[in-house]
Amino acid sequence: MFKIMLFEGGVYRFRELKELIQDIGGFVVQEMTMQSDVMMHLAFPADEERLVRDMVNSLGGKLRDLSLAGTEIMVVSPSLGKHHLVHPVCDIAEFLRREGAVTNVMGLSRGVGKRISQMALKEREMIEECDAAVFFFGNFAECIREKAEKLCEPLDIPYVIIGGPPEVEGVRNYVGGIGRRTDRMRRKSEIEKLGEVVDRLNEALDVKKREIEEDTLSAPPMFIKEMIEARIPLDTSEELPIVIHLDGLRVRIGDEYASELADVEVGRKRIRDICTIKKSAFEGYLLKILPEAEVGSVF
Repeated sequence: MFKIMLFEGGVYRFRELKELIQDIGGFVVQEMTMQSDVMMHLAFPADEERLVRDMVNSLGGKLRDLSLAGTEIMVVSPSLGKHHLVHPVCDIAEFLRREGAVTNVMGLSRGVGKRISQMALKEREMIEECDAAVFFFGNFAECIREKAEKLCEPLDIPYVIIGGPPEVEGVRNYVGGIGRRTDRMRRKSEIEKLGEVVDRLNEALDVKKREIEEDTLSAPPMFIKEMIEARIPLDTSEELPIVIHLDGLRVRIGDEYASELADVEVGRKRIRDICTIKKSAFEGYLLKILPEAEVGSVF
């Protein structure tokens, strides 16, 4: 498995770091240059971390672990109303971004009400396109219990439920102490509670990561991303035209490039040979990488 970390430093000799990452079989997932400062998401083999840290120290930069990097997470609220979609939803989404995740926020069209809440089929499809989901419910334990059973448990992806009560009996993957509120989460105890959400998400995602390690993908998502970028013109106005998932990618391109996407060469094979390609219910096209045991090596 690749480890993804954030490099923060100056422009001085930062290209040497990029060359080192390429030499050890790693990738620069994302790069942002702001005047004299550089921020890069670096993906590299985990056993090469010491070598990368030594290079970063010699450049006077900083290296920070991104525990949720390489994932896309949907933050779900029962509605878009002001009594549901309040500051904690924004704080949660932003905190997950700082840990490396790409986040989307969704308000359900019919998620209001303890007994009548429901999730539309398209909403479920959009949520299940992501690696994991975070559901933000309210302050009533009975309401959380019923909504967890109806909205969360049928999903095929890992999820975490957030609510006001400290504990809710019978609800899995629950983090309490974050209920409805009108102010931002700025205090130390509140930041620690957001960290607890990240820890619970990582626990849920670790199961999927172990499954991938046991049945290795035919090619790393970062490698396929580079091959697509070299072949298909992407929208430069889009901040993230390609989003990396644990076992695939979301490629934000128009329908006119769909056939060209399938023909992009990855090693000795094409994307159509090593991935399933599906039009997203949300945005772009979804690539799910098949295991090496099924399609063979690309090299």
